[in-house]
Amino acid sequence: MQRSVETTEGPVAVPSGEHRWTVLFFITEPGIGEVLPELAGCTTGLCSVRDNAARFARADVRVLGVSAHAPGHLAEFAASRELGYPLVGDPELVLGRSLGVPEVRVGERILFARAGVVLDRAGRVRALLHPVADPENHAELVLAAVEELAARE
Repeated sequence: MQRSVETTEGPVAVPSGEHRWTVLFFITEPGIGEVLPELAGCTTGLCSVRDNAARFARADVRVLGVSAHAPGHLAEFAASRELGYPLVGDPELVLGRSLGVPEVRVGERILFARAGVVLDRAGRVRALLHPVADPENHAELVLAAVEELAARE
């Protein structure tokens, strides 16, 4: 599976042809925890990825955040948190559904559940990490999966 997705930094190839791994961090929606505390942690999870940028770089990982939220809001959010990696707005849930990412219903809306997807260069899903109970450890959970996959190859 090779596709181009629109991100807060312009079009990006998924999977990345320049990296060994492409990791997609799926979140419900930035700021949703203010409305629904049980879904809180999106910002914390995305910031944990930002704070581990050097480790992702050493593991040859292309990082993307994905939300069902509108792309325009995501650009403002990414800039305000200085994430350092692009976010994908997938309001139609096409990318997430093609990868088997779980969903949650919030009123009339359907959003992604918090999950991590690791793709290899060919676009094969090598790991789908869900549930992610502790948003602060979202990056750590995915890094451990990438390290395990790399060790097996």
